[in-house]
Amino acid sequence: MTFKLITLQNKSESVLDINSSKYWNDESLEKDKVFNVIDLGFDKIEKNIKYQALLDSIIKVMKGQGIEVKSSRILSLASGSCWVESQIFKKNDFKSLTNVDISHHRIHKLAPFTMSHYGVNKNVNFLHGSIFDMDIDESKYDIIFMSQAFHHIEEPIRLLRILKKMLNKNGSIIIVGEHFFSNYRYHKQAIKHFIKYLINWRDYRRLRNFYPGWQDLFQPDYDKGDIHWSLSEYNFIFKKGGFPSYYRETHSSKLFQSFILKYNENHD
Repeated sequence: MTFKLITLQNKSESVLDINSSKYWNDESLEKDKVFNVIDLGFDKIEKNIKYQALLDSIIKVMKGQGIEVKSSRILSLASGSCWVESQIFKKNDFKSLTNVDISHHRIHKLAPFTMSHYGVNKNVNFLHGSIFDMDIDESKYDIIFMSQAFHHIEEPIRLLRILKKMLNKNGSIIIVGEHFFSNYRYHKQAIKHFIKYLINWRDYRRLRNFYPGWQDLFQPDYDKGDIHWSLSEYNFIFKKGGFPSYYRETHSSKLFQSFILKYNENHD
């Protein structure tokens, strides 16, 4: 077994929101979550419908875009307990797998336990800290993977610009498990917004206009750091981050959407 547990030196304190970092490092909040396999075992997460749908979505989008894991150097960001990674990369046919997360107990306790259980035990690194604290000069990856992670990034444009420098030619950034809001949910939230605005529910008008913005309808979760973006906002973020063209797919369950960003040296 070749696991390496590393804690990164914090060079960018302003990048990590204090509240969300505190939330993700409070182990007591996660005792009953399905990925706490040390206390709950693996049965709950293996039978979880949402996680299985997420895995199906990942496999489909990677196969559809011809992304090969074999002999690849892989970087997984905000990888948490690494349950998804242990399923996607369990053949051990990658060259190396580096997992990064700001939660110490997830990445240094749950993640090695999970990957060891599924036999993912070759050339695997577990980094506690922020992607912004990694040394990007010597790091080149074929696949950069983010599962239910990109919407937690407070500086997504800055992140993508850094990741482009870390990506090999012909490499791919896989962004999966992003929030998807259907037209039905949009209009439902819009109706709620207008009602709250008209009756000025709990001083609702003070911070909002009559015509709602996306964040008015799908408000961020400030404790967890969840940020809900519209498709036009994703488009803007990707273009400003150095990826003007990308592939998008919505899962059949309408639970989430995925994006594949390809390295394009013509846009350097």
